[in-house]
Amino acid sequence: MIRRNKILILFLLYGLVVGFISAWWWNFSDSLFLPNIPGMLIGDKAYSLSVEICGNPSSSQAHYSIPWILRVPQIYIPITVIFWGLVGLIVQSCWKPIKGRLSHAERKKVRP
Repeated sequence: MIRRNKILILFLLYGLVVGFISAWWWNFSDSLFLPNIPGMLIGDKAYSLSVEICGNPSSSQAHYSIPWILRVPQIYIPITVIFWGLVGLIVQSCWKPIKGRLSHAERKKVRP
């Protein structure tokens, strides 16, 4: 399984690492963590939606009306892993047919 899905696993690991770095980065900087711009933007949107859906948006303390994992910066970790995992799944599924064609063409070359 690991040998067949190397690309997907690498993207998932990347998502996990940059997710934790993004959560840490948020505490020290007002700017986005550049290697994870999509994860942070989607995480911010997910936070806003969770306040509107799960929380009390009219409260002055709306941040505390939602579960801890849905708050910023914690939301960056699962959102980033999911986002980069989906990107890895797409790349992996596109790579399999290309790899098959390349290996087929290589076998044709080897035969005299």
